[in-house]
Amino acid sequence: MSISLFAVGDVFIDRPDPEQAYRDGARYLRRGDILFGNCEGVFSDDWDRAPSSGPPVVAPAANADPLARAGFDVLSLANNHIGDGGHRGLRDTIRVLNGLGIATVGAGGDIAEARSPAIVERDGIRVGFLAYASVFPYGYEARGSVPGLAPIRSYTHYNPPTDNLWDPGAAPSITTEEVPEDAEALIDDITATRERADVVVVSVHWGDMYKPFVLRDHERRIARLVIDAGADVVLGHHHHMWRGMEFYRGKPIWYGLGHHLFDLPDIEKRIAADGDAIPPIGPADDAGLDRYSGSYRLGHRAGYPLLPFHPDGRLTGVAIVRAGRDGVGAVGFAPAVINQANEPIAVAPDSDEGRRVLDYLKECCTSQGLRVRFGTPEADSGLPPGCVQLLPPDGTTRSTGEEVDVFA
Repeated sequence: MSISLFAVGDVFIDRPDPEQAYRDGARYLRRGDILFGNCEGVFSDDWDRAPSSGPPVVAPAANADPLARAGFDVLSLANNHIGDGGHRGLRDTIRVLNGLGIATVGAGGDIAEARSPAIVERDGIRVGFLAYASVFPYGYEARGSVPGLAPIRSYTHYNPPTDNLWDPGAAPSITTEEVPEDAEALIDDITATRERADVVVVSVHWGDMYKPFVLRDHERRIARLVIDAGADVVLGHHHHMWRGMEFYRGKPIWYGLGHHLFDLPDIEKRIAADGDAIPPIGPADDAGLDRYSGSYRLGHRAGYPLLPFHPDGRLTGVAIVRAGRDGVGAVGFAPAVINQANEPIAVAPDSDEGRRVLDYLKECCTSQGLRVRFGTPEADSGLPPGCVQLLPPDGTTRSTGEEVDVFA
């Protein structure tokens, strides 16, 4: 007996007619037994702006209703926007989502609640979810009896690029090191959740949102720490564009699930209200600017009023994991493309759009040295139609005895 865990990226509804959200984008999601995502904002009618926030990502409480209709079972609140509405906004978001039957994880009224798992049972299989954030404004972390998110912080070290050369002004070599008490708490939480669940899923908000593909050292290190501590699946968020995935000790690590349905309207007005400004960005700018500089900045994108991010951010999909009492089984990916209404629309893997998404995911992997095989789902995989199967680089498929990469 096994079930399908579906996981997607950032979700947040802030549009003139919220009832239109997930009218088309939820069809594929309903094929999963458990649906998980990252709630990238605050749902509240009574909130106070946090002093350390950027332009606040806050929407009326009623805007959350379509998330329940879309089928979400669990949402992570461990991200860099959950504190934008202050403690009242955080409490409201938990109350609103829980009232819709959606479990929340990664934030709470105190540090104990923020670190508590959400346990979801389907067909007698218990799946435990935990969530943490590495990227967030000062003061968003929970402490003692103070509301906030569950942190997994890292110290940053700037080192000379070479050991035997005075080179003033040279770009440093940057490394990170986890805050010991945060790492210990994460291990303790996974150990405790392992005793209550057949499968443990850990979500982490981390990484660089202004560059494509790249993984920072703490992302790889924390992901392995999570698996070594006893988790079965790692799900990353924050980047606004997909990142690669890999298998470690046979367990899937999804480094970044990108956008799914994340509304961010009127970005120029939001930033102007903070005393800053951003220029408009057109197709010619995206084509002409270097990939590692300005083209990935926030800015109005013609035709996409709710998604002011680079076109790479419109390539998305669903991470799929079959799971049972003995852990994880087959792993898959169902490609999708975000349309101008900011709806993630599933596309066939062998369609032109599907190949474009899969090629992007492959580049995410190969550019960072993540070796993964893409293939058609094996007959006994249990994976749903409309996806490809992902396998470790070594070994063979059970069905053919050969390595496959049908979309190479």
